Amino acid sequence: MKLIYRTIMLFLLMQVFVLYTANADQSKIGRTTPENDEFETLMEKIRADFARNPDIAKYLNKYDAATGYFTDIDYSRRDRTNWEPLIHIERLYDFAFAYTNPQNAYYQNKDLYQKIVKGLEYWYERNPNCNNWWYNQIAEPQKLSILLIQMRIGKQQIPTSLETKTLQRIRKEGGHPAKWTGANRTDIALHWIYRACLEKNEADLKTALENAYSPIEYTVREGFQHDNSYFQHGVQLYIGGYGDEILKGTTQVAMYTQGTKYALSTEKIGILSKFMRYTYYQTIRSRHMLFDVLGRGISRKNITDKSATALFARRMAILDPEHADAYNAIIARLEGKQSACYKLQPLHTHYFRADYTLHVRPAYTFDVRTVSTRTMRCEYGNGENLKTYFMSDGCTNISVQGNEYINIFPVWNWCRIPGTTAPQLDTIPMAASDWQTRGTSTFAGGVSDSIYGVSTYAYMDHYAGINTGAKKAWFFFDDEVVCLGAGINSASHAPVFTTINQCLLNDKDILVAQKKRPISVEKGEFFYDSLAWALHNGIGYIFPQGGRVFLSNQQQSGSWYDINQTESKEMQHREVFTIGFDHGITPGNATYAYIIAPGITSARQLNTYQKKNPIEILVNTDSMQIVRNKKLNIWQMVFYRKGTFRHKEITVKVDKACALMLKDICRDNAELYIADPSQSQSRIKVEVCIPQVSKDIRNIACDFENTGIYAGTSKKYLLYDNR
Repeated sequence: MKLIYRTIMLFLLMQVFVLYTANADQSKIGRTTPENDEFETLMEKIRADFARNPDIAKYLNKYDAATGYFTDIDYSRRDRTNWEPLIHIERLYDFAFAYTNPQNAYYQNKDLYQKIVKGLEYWYERNPNCNNWWYNQIAEPQKLSILLIQMRIGKQQIPTSLETKTLQRIRKEGGHPAKWTGANRTDIALHWIYRACLEKNEADLKTALENAYSPIEYTVREGFQHDNSYFQHGVQLYIGGYGDEILKGTTQVAMYTQGTKYALSTEKIGILSKFMRYTYYQTIRSRHMLFDVLGRGISRKNITDKSATALFARRMAILDPEHADAYNAIIARLEGKQSACYKLQPLHTHYFRADYTLHVRPAYTFDVRTVSTRTMRCEYGNGENLKTYFMSDGCTNISVQGNEYINIFPVWNWCRIPGTTAPQLDTIPMAASDWQTRGTSTFAGGVSDSIYGVSTYAYMDHYAGINTGAKKAWFFFDDEVVCLGAGINSASHAPVFTTINQCLLNDKDILVAQKKRPISVEKGEFFYDSLAWALHNGIGYIFPQGGRVFLSNQQQSGSWYDINQTESKEMQHREVFTIGFDHGITPGNATYAYIIAPGITSARQLNTYQKKNPIEILVNTDSMQIVRNKKLNIWQMVFYRKGTFRHKEITVKVDKACALMLKDICRDNAELYIADPSQSQSRIKVEVCIPQVSKDIRNIACDFENTGIYAGTSKKYLLYDNR
């Protein structure tokens, strides 16, 4: 028995040894190189990123099984926008996810697999082409590559020959990322990443990642600017639109490579973090982005809704855990789980590279977009944004809840863009170039201490019969924004209006006050010669220097097609509130003054504000505009040429045009902030005398020489640093 037992045990041990050896050999055979492990890791993350469970039944009956095409698609179309043939790829894309998702009714369906293969064959043979390079070199290659990655885990995979020739065409026709800039470079690099993973091509993967990450740097060309703004299509502000794209692509790649040898550097994560926390998400109120940073996308339906960008913040909470609390607050606002003001902190930024100003308070957000000889007007390419001309001439957003301008744009009067001073022309002119038209102003800029500031814009536009100019300035405080205009001249032979706001009539109850007596406004259009204030939708409009004010609260109509030829011609109707100044025909040296006071909801509150109003408008001429906030002890000044401002409490003399701000002038820590809106890179001499402190004149030489790209930034000086 012992012998039998020993024989059995020996036999079992031998079997274990054989099995172990076999498994060890098998593991050697199946073992991949570290590089290949990285490819598989990346593809697993890509699949997880795009995982979905689509409903494909709605277009299965449109598929022609004999040929592999869809009967409702015109494959000959070459339109520059909404390119119809791309629908073919998008449907095959859905087929692939349905085929590989165990939760889908078509999981591992043999007939569906044949449709995918036949559809890819048809696409390869037909090879549709669009007149817009973006579809050929970004949209199509990205979708096809993701489809192929997903099918690698299918029960039946795409035939090797079909996959190979598809990838070869993607490489040949998809372009090289190094030839592009900004978001376009990252988008092309993405399909290079997908293809490199499928082909296990480490050289191409490295090239792709280098190009995907290279736009994350400060540049004077397209991309992230040194003032934390973003440019695309030349020196054109594009915080939304292409800003969306660069954040989507870079955070996507960074998530793929996290934990691998290809991970994004700490320095580049810092650049993304700063842009997202202090610029990109600051332009979104609740879930809606300010309309003037969207570029030509403003003419697309639902474009202001940025709730989907919570995805970028979620990625950054992982990539940049130090600021996870800030990203979580952003997500809560975007998803409506918290109010529009949730965890917002006071912030004021003048983007000296972009000619753009952003003022954020928990109670409201206000911005100003201008254009100079250094920057480009808002574009209207591809048949989009066809009425945008005045958008760059001092356009402002006044946002409290975030919903003030949702889809208002087809019915807008585009001669009355909020903040602008423009002739009321029958036809909106189109800039000389649809893509890149520089402004004409040499004096556009602002001064800021990061909390308060003043911005200014001086221009005269002779293009297309506009023949109108003005000196405009905005003075930013906590509870109000003071808006001044002077030197308004026009030879356009059309009435010239300064529009204060044109927004949705979300609150039907409008109050106005003449001699402080509030009355309700009925539907229609009205003109007032002595209006003290108006109140609508939680925003007070105060008129400290009078003027002829127009007000409209009625239905306006138009179509999306009117501003975007790829959109519907169906008429849209919206109830709209508009308020502004009527300067008449051919005004000469006209002026205006108004104060925006958000967060006021009743006539009593507005009257109380006026009684305690801390604002003093001291000068409003074409040579200088000066405002004082007595509560904050802040003086803000714009000089359009050398000059002297005299007041019983202070005298300020400058030898050149500038924008400046003085704080706590009677204290030892008194500060002067100054900027040169002309960016002339010269010295500006400032003389300050404060009799209450000393009869001596304080001379400050503000040196902007050799400042290069920082010529428009603000400089800080202590008034009494020699005491």
